[in-house]
Amino acid sequence: MAPKVVIIGAGWAGLSAARTYYLVNPEADITILDDDSSVGGVWSSSRIYPGLLADSPRGLYEYSDLSMLDHDVFKDGQKNAGGSEGGVNVVSVEGKATGLDKPERYGLIRGTEVHNYLQKYAEKWDLIRRIRFDSKVVKAGRINRSVEDQLGWQLTLSTGETVDCDKLIVASGLYSRPSIPEIPGQGSFHGLSLHSKILGQRHQKLSDSSVKSVIVVGGCKSALETINLCLALPNKPQIHWVIRHGIPILFNDPDIPINLLALNNTRLFASFSPSIFDTNSRFYRFFHSGKNRFGTWLFNGFWNLMSWVTMRDAGYDKSEQGKLIKPNIDKLFQSLLYVSLIHKGNPVIDEIHNGERVTVHVGELDHVTPSGLTLRKGALERTKGLEEVHGDAIVWCTGWKTSTNIFEENDTADLGLPVPVDSQSPADLKRWQDLQAAADIELLKTFPALKDYDIEPSKEPLTNYRMYRQVISPSILTRNDRSISFAGFVSTTQTAFSSELTALWGISWMEGLLNLSDLPSEEEMEMDIARVHNWMARRYGARAMTSPEIVIEVQSYFDALVKELGCKVNRKGGWREYLGVYESKDYQGLIDEVLKKRRQK
Repeated sequence: MAPKVVIIGAGWAGLSAARTYYLVNPEADITILDDDSSVGGVWSSSRIYPGLLADSPRGLYEYSDLSMLDHDVFKDGQKNAGGSEGGVNVVSVEGKATGLDKPERYGLIRGTEVHNYLQKYAEKWDLIRRIRFDSKVVKAGRINRSVEDQLGWQLTLSTGETVDCDKLIVASGLYSRPSIPEIPGQGSFHGLSLHSKILGQRHQKLSDSSVKSVIVVGGCKSALETINLCLALPNKPQIHWVIRHGIPILFNDPDIPINLLALNNTRLFASFSPSIFDTNSRFYRFFHSGKNRFGTWLFNGFWNLMSWVTMRDAGYDKSEQGKLIKPNIDKLFQSLLYVSLIHKGNPVIDEIHNGERVTVHVGELDHVTPSGLTLRKGALERTKGLEEVHGDAIVWCTGWKTSTNIFEENDTADLGLPVPVDSQSPADLKRWQDLQAAADIELLKTFPALKDYDIEPSKEPLTNYRMYRQVISPSILTRNDRSISFAGFVSTTQTAFSSELTALWGISWMEGLLNLSDLPSEEEMEMDIARVHNWMARRYGARAMTSPEIVIEVQSYFDALVKELGCKVNRKGGWREYLGVYESKDYQGLIDEVLKKRRQK
């Protein structure tokens, strides 16, 4: 009997999961549930606003079986380029950004182009008819069935409707719920207050003549994009940028011969970062084992160079405002997750330096007032170190909350999802503490340089994700439960292919193409989870305590998944294996390889 499959999410991971499941089992009855009105997830039409650009360039932000440089795909993606939208001159927001209108590899990509690409992909694989839009899942629980080996799930939608399925793939992403700081006074502000998530729907309201000043809160990519948008508004509002600390900024020039973002996808470049997924290669022994002085010297020199480039390009010391956003460069190695990428032509940094329309405020949020925000400044006394910031609108670029709160309490921990630390049983708490302590000892022996980077306390009172390969928990795997998997639940620099590969790994398990005999024991998988978690925490700081983060090392992560699927790891060969830029297209035919391997067994 054909399985009934439900996929939550119609973004990168959800679309890829649907296509993969269809290819693995064409008889499957597949439904995609998404709470938006169009495909794309974070790139849905409702989330796009003028000037929004992808961080990844063309060629590195696509599935393995459809190129953004395809003539029809590129042509359709340019239809909405330029002009005016909601009173905002799009060309003005994009500034002097290059490569937008030419089908060039590694050129910059507009948000509208990404949305169009995902729409085209859904059409290519006839997925639109399978998608139920405006269908928000608010609860997921197991179905009690009389036959023990028949597991299933019941999903409850916001309308109260229930949807049952045999197989559930969660592809809604690590974080999809807006996070706005819980500080006193929320709700008292008299002006427009919105999270960056709905900027695509409501950015026109910022151009109202009554909006003479906008407060932008947060130091992430979306904050810089919001500032850029506000600079192009016809009403020319003053912009107050509120941050807690310095912001590492990296400039990307797609016109230079060696593209920085493409370079990151080479094995040689990635070898300068210690990877828990690569502890046996020549690169590991040379750079990271601590047994080669010259290799250690080169490793340190590389990161000193990266720090210098970051400081040079942003020119923090050009102005007093620039100094306010200057990061602690000694922590750049751990701060990659917080680096904001600015593309050539973006005027934000110049505007910060001249200070005519952008004013920087550094401090901790204290409370919201009817006319804006109050900040606590530095280490001054609470009553003496307050600063009032006034505005007619506030845009909260303050991040996201976990998207896995739909599961019943007894399932959440079993699925390897974050739970409140104090909700764990004493036995589970001690078991994981012991695992992580042992894993850390092993980790520091493997990567001596990581001793210089402490594990920072988590900012959230939650456990970390405990899924093997960031896809399925060890307890689910060892029980031979093939009813659920997660796709795209790891933050990487290669979102598109990471979504493809994690979906394939999970579906291979669900459809019996991957078996327990192909995997380590439950104890070994749990130890691996502890080891990977500690590596992330030392490598990428506090944010990685609760969020799976793999940046420069993503290729070695892909290697681990491909190897367990029994497929060819090195996809290029020769010198290109180390100096060539890895792209999604290098993995064309991977599904066929998995199916062929199973037939041979």
